Amino acid sequence: MAARKNPEHRKAPAALTGGRPWRVDRGATGFRDAGAKPLPSTDLTRFRAACFAAARTAGGHVGAATRPAMATFHAATITGHGWSRTILCHAHLTVVAFPSTPPQGWESPQTFDEPPDWAGQFTLAGFRVLGQAELATPVEELDLTNLARAERTQVRHWRPATLGELLFNCWD
Repeated sequence: MAARKNPEHRKAPAALTGGRPWRVDRGATGFRDAGAKPLPSTDLTRFRAACFAAARTAGGHVGAATRPAMATFHAATITGHGWSRTILCHAHLTVVAFPSTPPQGWESPQTFDEPPDWAGQFTLAGFRVLGQAELATPVEELDLTNLARAERTQVRHWRPATLGELLFNCWD
């Protein structure tokens, strides 16, 4: 069954836009300037639906979606016979990624894997699926000019090494 486009849903904002350096979208860190409008929230119903579609494609089942304290992401797990994969969905940007190991407590994921074949279900649902090479891009190679002042301050404070660490963080 082909995925229908929701006319009310805007295209997935690119965490990265074409060419180098890649421009990181406002809200990527989960912070905003005092007095600024609240950041948009990713549609969790759509994320869960994509998880269920991916699980059907992969022959697995979906665990509960969670949002670790202070995290910029929601996490869900798809489990099959003898395997398990965690999917991270950014809380403010419509991007997903696959960490090498599930996040634990207050720790931000450090490394990411290539998306599995069934990750296309997230693309059909309007998410941008980020690959290992994109997520490993050093922060020095990113264009951070679209970030709010508060976000750039947090980046200087926490010093993420890669785009993946910047996007999927548990900063307080």
